[in-house]
Amino acid sequence: MKISHLILILILYSSLSNAQELYVAVGKNITHFDYKSSNGSDQNLNFRSGSGNNFEIGYVSNVRNSRLHYFVGIVYNEFNAEASNYSKNYSWETKYIGILNKIAFKLYDNCFNTGIDAFVNLGFNSSVLVNGDQFINNYYYDITKNEDFSGINLQPFLGFNYKYDVSKNLNLNFGYNFSKTFNLFNNSDEKISFNTHQFQFGLLFYLF
Repeated sequence: MKISHLILILILYSSLSNAQELYVAVGKNITHFDYKSSNGSDQNLNFRSGSGNNFEIGYVSNVRNSRLHYFVGIVYNEFNAEASNYSKNYSWETKYIGILNKIAFKLYDNCFNTGIDAFVNLGFNSSVLVNGDQFINNYYYDITKNEDFSGINLQPFLGFNYKYDVSKNLNLNFGYNFSKTFNLFNNSDEKISFNTHQFQFGLLFYLF
């Protein structure tokens, strides 16, 4: 794309924007691994959900005369889980950093006269593994280069959130998302994905 075209797009986007915000959000991920082995050994594993942290920081813009809000930012996720069979205990601790893109559509203004606005969210994260550990009984393994976990992961998600205006320039934001994370370049016979329930609390700061 030519630079002049990019500048034109940015000017058009700015003219359509009505307000901009910075946001920061923290939360918890409850993750369950969906694993398929190459030899059927996954049939003998009893997987259990694990908890991890979530952190986001980014930028929000809403289109003028529209109920749509667009989020773009940096996201940090921990996807952890446990499993066991008749002889071994397994656990995984993974840390991913990536880029978030999200659209939030406002469903209701001032729900039940509480001052709270309700939104439905749709978006995706693209992220890479920055640290990963696997524990089998008392043994530790570094999985940062394991093909099941490394590479680019795509995390589409759907959820809802609520926003409350504390002041003219500050909002509270809390919500829930469900996501399923896939490894885009895993060519091995073993496949793994993460099913995650995410609970978040955040702050939004108006810029103008």
